[in-house]
Amino acid sequence: MIYPSLDFPPFNTLSDEVIADLMPKLILKTYAKDTFIFTKGQPSIGFLLIIIAGTAGIIAEGDNPSSNVLSLRYAGDLFGESILTGKTYPASVKAVEELTCYLLKKEIFEDLLQTQNNFAGFFSNILTQRLRDMYDQMVQEQPFDSYGHSSEPFKHRLKDIMSTPVMTCSPSTPISQVARIFSQQHISTIVIIGTTGKLLGLVSERDLINKVLALDCNPAIVFASDIMDKTPPTLPPDAFFYEALLTMIKRHDKYILIAENGFPLGVITMGDLTRLRKTSTLSIVSRIESAKTTTELSHAAKLIQKVTVNMVSDKASANEICEVVSELNDLITRRLLVLAEEALEKCGLGLPPLDYCWLTLGSGGRKEQTLSSDQDNALIYAEPPLDQEQAIKEYFLTLANFVVNGLEEAGFPKCQHNIMASNPDWCQSLQAWKTSGDSWIFTPTEDSFRKFTIFLDFRAVYGQEKLAQELRDFAHRLFRLAPSILHHMAKDDLQTRVPLGLFKQIILDKKQGHKDEVDIKGSACVHIVDCIRIFAMREGILDTSTLARLNKLVSLEAISADDAEYYEAAYLSLMMFRIRGNLQKLSQGLVPDNYLKPSDLSKRQRTVLRESLIAIDRLQTFTGSSFRVEGYL
Repeated sequence: MIYPSLDFPPFNTLSDEVIADLMPKLILKTYAKDTFIFTKGQPSIGFLLIIIAGTAGIIAEGDNPSSNVLSLRYAGDLFGESILTGKTYPASVKAVEELTCYLLKKEIFEDLLQTQNNFAGFFSNILTQRLRDMYDQMVQEQPFDSYGHSSEPFKHRLKDIMSTPVMTCSPSTPISQVARIFSQQHISTIVIIGTTGKLLGLVSERDLINKVLALDCNPAIVFASDIMDKTPPTLPPDAFFYEALLTMIKRHDKYILIAENGFPLGVITMGDLTRLRKTSTLSIVSRIESAKTTTELSHAAKLIQKVTVNMVSDKASANEICEVVSELNDLITRRLLVLAEEALEKCGLGLPPLDYCWLTLGSGGRKEQTLSSDQDNALIYAEPPLDQEQAIKEYFLTLANFVVNGLEEAGFPKCQHNIMASNPDWCQSLQAWKTSGDSWIFTPTEDSFRKFTIFLDFRAVYGQEKLAQELRDFAHRLFRLAPSILHHMAKDDLQTRVPLGLFKQIILDKKQGHKDEVDIKGSACVHIVDCIRIFAMREGILDTSTLARLNKLVSLEAISADDAEYYEAAYLSLMMFRIRGNLQKLSQGLVPDNYLKPSDLSKRQRTVLRESLIAIDRLQTFTGSSFRVEGYL
């Protein structure tokens, strides 16, 4: 039999050998005019249909012949993609004239998607939606409810929990009157509005104390406009609980104003969030900030596990969980630095002799930390006088050792590769850091590549951020001077591929202690992070978060929106596997290590894992061709 050719997208991306193998597996079928191939709401017939001759009409309603045709499909067009999503057909399809199609069986179609990257790229949008749907279903599972954990309302809308109506006053209201309102109404904040009712600012009890009473000002001659916060923390009414939580953690505020189009609608206080559950995340924040010793801080840090369990139980997404965990970890680091400065002053070493900035690197710098994150940090300080260079270096190394040891006590393992501020190589003056950067770029080694990629994701956590910003600007200037470094970074990542076999089956680990497991962090997530970082560096993107970088790459048209959504869905799925897997191990008294045994997963979860790895495989191939790595040209 002579088969009509498939010389149109996406089949024209397949090799002659693949086409030769495919053709005998296709079913050739002809439909008479006005025949319905399938109807709206019908389950999938299990085939992708490829039009060879004739015209198909997409119609909106069932099998009614009088229904309007929404669009037409011609020779070379496809329909029936619902086989990928498992959903019913969103519209009906009928033969407008005699219609001849190839029918491609679902299993064969899936095999092509998993083994032929260019072919799969044609269906990026559908593949992304399928992966997102499966990820959403996985998030809805509540694996920790059975352990008796109550959920924290991270998905509550602020409009449902805010205090309303808000108490308001004019800018000219005397502070003495504001104080009486606080006392009479039993409130701690008042909103300042103009004649149109629009928000101008906010006065809190803290403002009264710090700006009036502490300065011995006469309340009768001080007005609300004199002490109001003109830029109070503000969120829209449709924002979620977790957004309010993050705002309070970041800004150290005890209230958030809810406003829309400039008009105040309500107020959320720390008390409002705390009352939503008995053991609040915010109570952990309070314990961290009030800790007087590293031991107290260690006890507070151990409660972060409960926060993570609560967020998983309340169906928070992976990026929401990582952001909250990272913010809490930042608080611990900041508190340790305060304690370190106090300890050094008490022992006679004095306060920091120069401006400095503590940097968190790696996953911390990207705000992608999970429970098993080890330490990756560094310290940068201003340029010292030559005659004090060694003494100042020793001071900051002493401070760094205090913090690194404190973090270890709080449950953050030391970095196996010694990438920590307690290492003299990672505790340097600004100029010394620039010299290191020059060396990493212009005299590269395999070791320097690894150091540089970890370093590129740094984020200022404490101290003078201007030092970190100057160093970041310098790093990006280096890339412009030596763009070939991106080729070497891509080559370095592609030395290892995701654990997939020739037919896209998951390759399991064989080494002792992790037999039949997959290293989700080291064999999968790392490749998304690396590849997206390389593209971001090429485009001069300053963000450190993987997803923020991905969004910027889309806006710059460096990566298509469909592909970016596909990679994002894969990354979020893998991060959720890491979070849940590590929590499961902690509940069993085991050490969280980011390894996962696919045989322990449900069928759907195994599918999500496999498709996430396939997405990374596509990203690695795209990276190799984009940066001209040998074997990918």
